Amino acid sequence: MKSHDCHVFMQRLLPIAFRDFLIDEVWGPLTKISNFFRALTAPIIQVSNMEMWEEKIVETICKLEKILPPAFFDSMEHLAIHLPDEAKVGGPVQFRWIYTFERKMHDLKKTVLNKNRVEASICESNILSEISFFCSHYFGSNIETRLNRQPRNIVGMSDDMDNCLSVFKHRGQALGGEMRMRALSPKELKAAELYVLLNCEEVNPWIALFDYQVCSSLSEDQIQIKRQLEFIPWFKTT
Repeated sequence: MKSHDCHVFMQRLLPIAFRDFLIDEVWGPLTKISNFFRALTAPIIQVSNMEMWEEKIVETICKLEKILPPAFFDSMEHLAIHLPDEAKVGGPVQFRWIYTFERKMHDLKKTVLNKNRVEASICESNILSEISFFCSHYFGSNIETRLNRQPRNIVGMSDDMDNCLSVFKHRGQALGGEMRMRALSPKELKAAELYVLLNCEEVNPWIALFDYQVCSSLSEDQIQIKRQLEFIPWFKTT
């Protein structure tokens, strides 16, 4: 497992995985650690947010010291206290951490065929790649190259369904495996119906009207909850 995978587990999955298995006194500090690193590695960070975490992380580390054995803690665990201040000075972490260079080094190592001439192998591979890319500009449109290759998850839209709603014009494809049919539960059916309505361009005027009539004085989070609970019956009666 790569170190980046550990970051994903810690920032995204850790609070959910242990929610029903740990008491609040243990689950709370672990969740704060996850939220701390999520805020620290966000694409855009704010100085006020980092100053807030600079105070909270000290309290969180103290709570962890009450839960975990002393042998767990060394200088690395306490370095988290200094990370918000470093983020304020250095900016977003994605421009400074090592993962980008690790991926580039991995690609370069794959091009080395002669271990006695490492630099020459990398240079020859780059020259070959640049020549191939340059020549691909002169290939016909019927030949798939890096320039005209479609992303693997893009299947396009169907042009022969003019009378269909926009949400149903997207082509679909199977993801592999055996296909099985089953009836949706009422909860699943309601979730699918709500997803179609909220993502259909033709319904956008009604969504705006619903927000104006029902949710005008609510916050963004409350509006999302209100849509999930009341938009479908409101839409059917409007």
